[in-house]
Amino acid sequence: MKLSSNLLALAAIAITTAATAQTYGEIGYTSVTAKETIALNGSSYDVKASPTALRGIFGYELNQHLAIEALAAFGLSDATVKVNGAGIPGLKMEIDNVVGVYLKPKTKLNDNMEMFGRVGFARGKGTFSAIGVGSESSSANSFSYGAGLSYAIDPTTSLNADYMSYLNKDGFKANGFTFGVGFKF
Repeated sequence: MKLSSNLLALAAIAITTAATAQTYGEIGYTSVTAKETIALNGSSYDVKASPTALRGIFGYELNQHLAIEALAAFGLSDATVKVNGAGIPGLKMEIDNVVGVYLKPKTKLNDNMEMFGRVGFARGKGTFSAIGVGSESSSANSFSYGAGLSYAIDPTTSLNADYMSYLNKDGFKANGFTFGVGFKF
């Protein structure tokens, strides 16, 4: 009898959790800063570029304080590469793609405003190109994290802003601000 009571309680919890869980999607414009310090022949060079991307997120709310998310971003525009602050004509960097999976802890600040964090893993691929020389693509993956705010316009639509560290590996860093809109299904 005790076993069937426990199973019944577990089933009730599972049904309640499934009934309150929601799926959602977000789409946003991301401004990325990619930078790396390169040592060459005893000198140090700060290499930096700021391409843009279109980012989408699909999420599933496990409860009111935790969600899981899948992220995908694709480059919108390339950017001139700067070395020690000076733009190099004809040298460009673009984002090919970024994909990631995240846990999203969150809390309501008031009826419309929510603060959240993201912790997970991302993989990114980018291409450097130089006029007359060609191009080279590379990819990396790393721990990824960020934080942001979401403002609910109505029960199914929100405006979102966040800052993310997408990649930080072997001296290469890619961070970005995203402004977007979210929809609950």
